[in-house]
Amino acid sequence: MFVVQNELRPAAIQNAIRDLMRDGVRTVRVCCAYMSMSGSALLDDTIARAVDDNRPEDVRTMIVTSLDYGLTEPEALVFWKSRNNCVVRVAGAHQLSRGTLLPLTAFHPKFYIIDKPNGTLASLVGSANLTNRGLTINAEVGWLQTTHSSPEPVNTAWNAAIEPAIALTDEILASYSTLRARTPTTSTRAELEPVPAPNIGSLSQYAPFPNADIEPAHYKEMWIQSRRLQGGASTQLELPRGAHRFFGASYRDYDFERVEHIAEPILLSGRRVWPDRPLTWHGDNAMERINLPSVSMGGFAYENSMILFRRVGNNTYELSVHPWNSDAARALAEASRRAGLLFRVGRSSNRLAGFIL
Repeated sequence: MFVVQNELRPAAIQNAIRDLMRDGVRTVRVCCAYMSMSGSALLDDTIARAVDDNRPEDVRTMIVTSLDYGLTEPEALVFWKSRNNCVVRVAGAHQLSRGTLLPLTAFHPKFYIIDKPNGTLASLVGSANLTNRGLTINAEVGWLQTTHSSPEPVNTAWNAAIEPAIALTDEILASYSTLRARTPTTSTRAELEPVPAPNIGSLSQYAPFPNADIEPAHYKEMWIQSRRLQGGASTQLELPRGAHRFFGASYRDYDFERVEHIAEPILLSGRRVWPDRPLTWHGDNAMERINLPSVSMGGFAYENSMILFRRVGNNTYELSVHPWNSDAARALAEASRRAGLLFRVGRSSNRLAGFIL
């Protein structure tokens, strides 16, 4: 299937990489022109959540990238090179002896391959680099294939794609870091710039979600801004009234003054699955709540974050959590604003909620 990402459909490439690992992961192979530390961290977290036995160090990894134009961050190279079970190769190392990072021929493939525990392969081929913008707001297109009937064509293509690259040595890394530090920053490094903060402005211009004339079930993704969650384990997320419709439920008894059950959506993240998460109405504060998995259950820390739900199956939703000022959260909030899908959680709330087209 095609994967399309842009400013109105941010983080589609992140989602595709998660989908590659939905059935687990044994080896990860990434070939991209450039990579950043933030992009590497996103991939590393996805791998950690995709393993069944909570041993991400057992996943074999090969990272192939280039030194062209000085775009690849040395910190990312150090990160992967220091990992057990990881091989790092780079293209463009021959330029270092010339004292330049301008390539005579550019290394430009973007190829992601996952070897799954059942012996099959999944792949993503497209335009996205392993950088913060490549995984959030850059306009990118890719082809996602979650199962290949035969591994041979995929492995043949991989071997051909990485042919110009050689093993990263300490000497190459030191020489590259030194030359990159001496090279003037150019517009090409915009690939590594942080995602701009969303142009939210005054919260008073956004309608409370309960007054919104939209159908939440029409959207595949819904996010909620969190500050501090409720409950003893700080895992009860207060949702806007009507948010249950995103989860395919129906509820009208808003005059009920106590707690009432609405639905039990299934949440997942990587290979972790939390069935039957209670979604309830709380009459004491006139809001809906969903119980999220705690850190001890393999969930997340939710304070001061954007909590994102993505519909991936029947009554099944992928849960992801981004720090509120992260590149991903900024991209998602701005996309909702530009699409007219940004709302206050409630009538008197200064938290935000949004949908993605």
